[in-house]
Amino acid sequence: MRLINPRSPLTTITMPDLIARMTFSRRVLFMPLNLAICAAVVPDGWDVEIIDENVTDNPHVPSVEGVDAVGIGAMTTQATRAYALADEYRTLGVPVIIGGIHASALPEEALDHAAIVCKGDAESTLPHALNDLTAGNPREIYDWADYDPAPIATPRKDLLNPADYLVFNPIQTTRGCPHGCTFCTTPAIFGRKFRQRDIGDIVAEIRQARDEFNSRVFIFSDDNVAGNHKWALELFDAIAPLGIKWASQCDILIARNDKLLRAMRRSGCLGVILGLESPTASTLQQAGKRFAHAELYLRDIKRIQSHRISIWGSFIFGFDSDSWRQCMDTVRFAQQARLCMSCYPILTPYPGTQIFDQYRSEGRLLTTDWECYNGSTVVFQPKRMTVVELRHAQMAAFNEFYSISSAFTRLRILPLKANSWMANIAINRGLEYYYSRKGRPKPHFRDFAVWDSEQRIARSLGLTGATLPPN
Repeated sequence: MRLINPRSPLTTITMPDLIARMTFSRRVLFMPLNLAICAAVVPDGWDVEIIDENVTDNPHVPSVEGVDAVGIGAMTTQATRAYALADEYRTLGVPVIIGGIHASALPEEALDHAAIVCKGDAESTLPHALNDLTAGNPREIYDWADYDPAPIATPRKDLLNPADYLVFNPIQTTRGCPHGCTFCTTPAIFGRKFRQRDIGDIVAEIRQARDEFNSRVFIFSDDNVAGNHKWALELFDAIAPLGIKWASQCDILIARNDKLLRAMRRSGCLGVILGLESPTASTLQQAGKRFAHAELYLRDIKRIQSHRISIWGSFIFGFDSDSWRQCMDTVRFAQQARLCMSCYPILTPYPGTQIFDQYRSEGRLLTTDWECYNGSTVVFQPKRMTVVELRHAQMAAFNEFYSISSAFTRLRILPLKANSWMANIAINRGLEYYYSRKGRPKPHFRDFAVWDSEQRIARSLGLTGATLPPN
């Protein structure tokens, strides 16, 4: 069986040489964990290979030699390329199975290009699909909800080259999230089912990565590693003796459990990504983050930081309450909170989410060109900004947050946060390199408040001669 990771626009959205500079010459940030897991659950009797288009110089050319079936996994931004590959293989007479978050949200669309669609977890669907394909009676859709839950599998990393990836040993400890944020694909596809992997399997995979690849620092590739505090405490106690360092993503509720925070630090936690979305209550309400309270953010962040756990804050720009001034205030909040890192994706209404359904019913979707669903392209009509203003606000946020003066304010000199300083300097140099190569002025929030704001913003975005569309 041939498993394919289609080329992603996320790898080419900016200059490839810039990405290489920021990833120490690696081609891609993360290895395709989804396909490595798929490979692990392929039934006996099937040979498996993984082709990752993102680490090759040229697009994959479909062929039939030695291929009995093709499996393609795709996020929304990869869907267009996934469908093109699937169509080529179907023309050659090879049965195609499509899975991943996009096909799980739009299975009927995916069936226009594939013989089989797997919705949800591969562990629960792919073995059934392949067994039925072998027997000659496959169904069109295999939905993970129709089967008994299967344990989270240990990925087959032997099918990939570690030199191609900056992060080759991501470890998945949980799957799903107990919350119901309106913009998030996780509850949209899986509901609020939150599953934990066998702790013994997690420890074994960490030990193997440590012994075979000399890995000492790990990314736990979860939506919410501490979504179940009781189980998370057991996990952290189990990995503490391994002497590793790790980072992951979780929710702000960890701030209210000092025992959990102590266990996280003791087990080697360097930092966490927090999906904060916004420090404004009205935005959090639209985002469906009922468990989060904007007025407590600073207090909760300081409590996490007091345990020497660094925080990478993730904020989303483009909710209906957002203006450029609110975007600016969000960056000022991130600086005030002394976040070591921060990111500012544009709100993207992914298929299957509440936001997608709302914007489609309101006629606000500007495109369903899935390649544009990348977190950097505005694919809907904002309420309080124009499309161009929203894009400029995003870039101004990155530029101002990662300025050297901002880094000194947030990180200070002592105690030395070497990893955070290295990351901030790398991003700052990347932005400097990007704008100098493009011959554009770097973006700032002050661009919005001057008499020639339209021209300044247009020049910064490379739209010289263009004018901003009216609100």
